[in-house]
Amino acid sequence: MVLVILSHHRVPALDRLSAKRRSDQRDAQLPEAVERLAGAARAAQSLGSSLLTVATSTPPPLGPELGSVADAIAHGTPVERAVTEWTATTGGSRDVELVATALALSAYAGGEVGRALDRAAATLRERRELRGEARALATQARASAGVLTVAPIVFAFLVSAVEPGVVEFLVASPPGLACLATGLVLDALGAWWMARIMAEAR
Repeated sequence: MVLVILSHHRVPALDRLSAKRRSDQRDAQLPEAVERLAGAARAAQSLGSSLLTVATSTPPPLGPELGSVADAIAHGTPVERAVTEWTATTGGSRDVELVATALALSAYAGGEVGRALDRAAATLRERRELRGEARALATQARASAGVLTVAPIVFAFLVSAVEPGVVEFLVASPPGLACLATGLVLDALGAWWMARIMAEAR
């Protein structure tokens, strides 16, 4: 019974993790695929043909998704509707929304598709660079927070090794117990506050 309950809780978590990995993989494929799509559009191919050309040379998960959009357009679905339906299946990816918007506006306003897609690809690459920098800074911040949280405890152990009387004072006297409790509470509050700051900065 316990295993069954655990498995029911584990499956949604695994599904969310799989969806997140798929979304990250698709977003990583988008800049290059959009650049190739712009090149195909500038070669005077129709949007549906351009999408199909890029889809056939792009591995999953992006390739099949672009193929579905191309197939929908080939069967008479308006471009705006086809890309909107694609966006709806991606779990709210901002990168997909950008590409879909560029495609829909180009088709609606009759603008140059290649130029719009070039700009979208450049924006996607800038976004990825910013995300990479943000992840690096977040990693540094988490490391610093860990050091600041653990340092007082390590320092207390080192002092107790040099001065055993410190331990006796901390655990055997009311003032020492008060100092120990205050220090632990402040350390825990500091760790919680740093974790909250990093969570809000994401």
